[in-house]
Amino acid sequence: MRRLLAVLLALIAMLSALPAVELDQVIPSEANAFSLVIDPYQPLTARARGMGTTGVAVTGRSDTFYVNPAALASKRFQLSVPSLQVTAYHIYDAVKGGGLDIGPGTLVNMAGGIQEGYGKLMDIDAGMSFTAYGFGLGINATVGINTFADNGRYGLESDLFGEIRAAVSLGYGHRIPLPADFSIDIGAMVRFSYLAYTDTFSAEMLSNMEGFSLDQTAVMAGFAIPIDAGINLNMPYGFSFGIVSRNMNGRYYMTAFDGFSKFGADPFGGNPASGSKFSFSSDWSLDMGFGWSYSTWYLSPTIAIDIRDFVGMCTTQDFTFRDFMYHLNIGAEVRVLSFLDLRAGLSQGYWSIGMGLDLWAFKVDVAYYRQEFGETAGDYGLDGFTIRFNIGYDR
Repeated sequence: MRRLLAVLLALIAMLSALPAVELDQVIPSEANAFSLVIDPYQPLTARARGMGTTGVAVTGRSDTFYVNPAALASKRFQLSVPSLQVTAYHIYDAVKGGGLDIGPGTLVNMAGGIQEGYGKLMDIDAGMSFTAYGFGLGINATVGINTFADNGRYGLESDLFGEIRAAVSLGYGHRIPLPADFSIDIGAMVRFSYLAYTDTFSAEMLSNMEGFSLDQTAVMAGFAIPIDAGINLNMPYGFSFGIVSRNMNGRYYMTAFDGFSKFGADPFGGNPASGSKFSFSSDWSLDMGFGWSYSTWYLSPTIAIDIRDFVGMCTTQDFTFRDFMYHLNIGAEVRVLSFLDLRAGLSQGYWSIGMGLDLWAFKVDVAYYRQEFGETAGDYGLDGFTIRFNIGYDR
């Protein structure tokens, strides 16, 4: 843990070396690195990653806050205080380059595998959540290092930029009983979402972590108040069907600060003199999911099939099977003897595996998967390894 903290402090020091930038260099657009930050904030857990990023109709645990708020209607009690999740990408490149020892050398090996387009190097997420009687309150914060490569500059010649996201989510779900063991769950979630990111810097800086100052760092920061709304149809024999509209009202109001000191003095940009103002919208999506769950004391299987961004899929011109795979996620989980979870999935054409140990108040989950960062399935599949520790109660 001390070595990990040392690496993170060194990365923060690197970010501090960035000079002030012009406004047109920091506004997210299709032509620059910051189009990556347009994506809605969705810190999925290792459970969801191991199950192929599924869960619209079988959401569980803290994924409820970012996948489908209709799951709050189950009125289950869940308490997580706290959870800590670490994700490292380019694991294959790190192993091929000489190992997984936490340190500058491993980070250099990871950066050496950066391909054209947008991607990630690492994420650290911490959160707390509470659900009971249909209400839910969740708090999450994520620190990440993103990658960007273009114009033939790959690997250590590509660019990196730092990103911080945080959200406070508040939701409610209600169940409507129907005849013949059917029921309908409806739910909504509103969140205050905060975003801050830096200007790009060269990945070559990973090879030298000394001599940086905290005096000048360009930071862009702001907030949005998106809303999610979902509905689930619960059917006999454990079958379910869900629909969720995610990230409505996802417009961010941002300020471009020309220095770290101005950002620290006014992180929400309330003072007109703090910096230049701009805004951008992160797209909403309509997701659909099918699920089946069956529970016994010795074996509890779950199967999930999700179609993400259903409207975007239906409006794709010259639609192909590859486009369909880009929107399709499939996952399965088997709980053995109420404490061991085995998971597998298929997300946008890439496989994923995972497992979890549930030792009553202490849980640990791991997942290894590939995530698509290109525009279609198979463009840029980046491998990642996620490990999550959680203290709490979830029954």
